[in-house]
Amino acid sequence: MAMFTLMRKNEEVMMLQIGEDGNIIKLGKKENTALLPLQNRTSAKGVIEWWRDRAIPIKQGKIEKMLRENGIETTGLFLTHNLGLSLTDYYWIRPLGVDLTWEKVNLFDNDFKENLLLGKINYNDNEALKYQPNSSLQGNLEKTWIIDNGVRKLVKGNHDVYSSESINEVIISDAIKAQGKDAVHYSLLHIDGKNYDFGCISELFTSQDKELVSAYAVMTSEQKPNNLSRYEHFINVCEKNGLDRNYVREYLEFEILIDFIFSNRDRHLTNISVLRDADTLKFVSMAPIYDSGKSMLVGRDIVPVTDKFVLSQESQGFKEKELELLKYVQNRKLIDVQLLPSPDNIREMYHKDSQVSEERISFVIEMYKRKIDMYERFASGENLNMIRF
Repeated sequence: MAMFTLMRKNEEVMMLQIGEDGNIIKLGKKENTALLPLQNRTSAKGVIEWWRDRAIPIKQGKIEKMLRENGIETTGLFLTHNLGLSLTDYYWIRPLGVDLTWEKVNLFDNDFKENLLLGKINYNDNEALKYQPNSSLQGNLEKTWIIDNGVRKLVKGNHDVYSSESINEVIISDAIKAQGKDAVHYSLLHIDGKNYDFGCISELFTSQDKELVSAYAVMTSEQKPNNLSRYEHFINVCEKNGLDRNYVREYLEFEILIDFIFSNRDRHLTNISVLRDADTLKFVSMAPIYDSGKSMLVGRDIVPVTDKFVLSQESQGFKEKELELLKYVQNRKLIDVQLLPSPDNIREMYHKDSQVSEERISFVIEMYKRKIDMYERFASGENLNMIRF
């Protein structure tokens, strides 16, 4: 067991006792409740749950094997060894009695270790680089933060031998920007030693001034009234924290529609986020749209593309079915179909993958064309539930 101070930059937030498994076992005195993480604020054990969720998922890439090879028993210990540091916010833990400052440890300015995607932690190499941000990197897809000519970038792989998820990131981010909306820019990247042709890479979009707060954290920062949906609760909390509710609603509606067209089934509540000002703690904007790789029928068997199949896709987040999410959309005409990528463009992108079959590509494109048709029917006022059932 060891004692730590939970810090936000150089501000002391509260005392913590962390056990031998890297999990918080006791909460101490709160120094500044206003600076507590937003996530799970309505729970007495909110900080304990927040710290547990902060650790890299054990199912991410080859993390379990890498931790075992480096003698690190749990992802919580991996997080503790790296002081809980992240590239998306300013929280970290300072060991009691140790003279450390944010300037010495933060990973926005200081170099860090970065080899997680390549199957190495390099935990004992180059001790000048003490910490890495990967211990708090979320999601099950293998990924790693790197520094490229001084710029922090995220490299992501794929779940299988295909490059589909990375190709989707590029296609969909470009499609969103073509609609005049903000999205993280992804580029394809060859990664040595991998079975797939391409991963993808994107630049860090947080900074010392703006941090990322997930929709899940926003929603659990306040108690939800029983008569309110999680969707409306999220909009309300965003408004209380400085965002215009109509702006938030349009952002969410656009995201629902673009996800519908590309059949994204991974828009869970940590793949929707806001940006928060480091000093005022006010929300300044919705985050650029990111993590759209699990779209375009990735991992799905090739089947006949019928109306029923098109309208039976799963989703995550506010609802578990696409058709249920569409019920939240008030402005049905947020997408300009003329600006969407052509089927030929998508075919060309998928041909970059040397392992994907023509049959697979045709399946994806047929679904995409049918989804555009369904969106146009929806935009014209049609009830898609009538088609589905």
